[in-house]
Amino acid sequence: MDFQLNEEQIEIQKWAHEFAEKEIRPVAAEYDESEEFPWPVLKKAAEAGLYGIDIYFQAQQDPTGLTLPLIAEEVFWGCAGIGLSIMGTGLPLSALAGVGTPEQLFEWAPKMFGTPEDPKLGAFAVTEPQAGSDVRSLRTRKA
Repeated sequence: MDFQLNEEQIEIQKWAHEFAEKEIRPVAAEYDESEEFPWPVLKKAAEAGLYGIDIYFQAQQDPTGLTLPLIAEEVFWGCAGIGLSIMGTGLPLSALAGVGTPEQLFEWAPKMFGTPEDPKLGAFAVTEPQAGSDVRSLRTRKA
């Protein structure tokens, strides 16, 4: 088994690291202190191609499955909170991809991310008595 990254993976890792170093780390303490959502950083990530539906489509084409983990590792190196802001829409996207129809996916996935000029966030929220946020504990019944 070979654990070496290929040339494309090294480029993806470098790209995400440079973004984290230049755009995330310099402002991380400020956002930690203010507890504000880092919209300007999210917008820069969208403009750079790190936030948007296209990066997930690209990752889906990677037979090794390493595209998103490489990006996440570098972005979270910049700041875990800002990293979650950038990677968090992947959770509702994966839920939609897992249980939605192709038509629903193609309609709603782009809306979750918005555009680089006007980024949006997708959200995944769930709660149920006796289950909390544990989606595996959810139960359904006929109404």
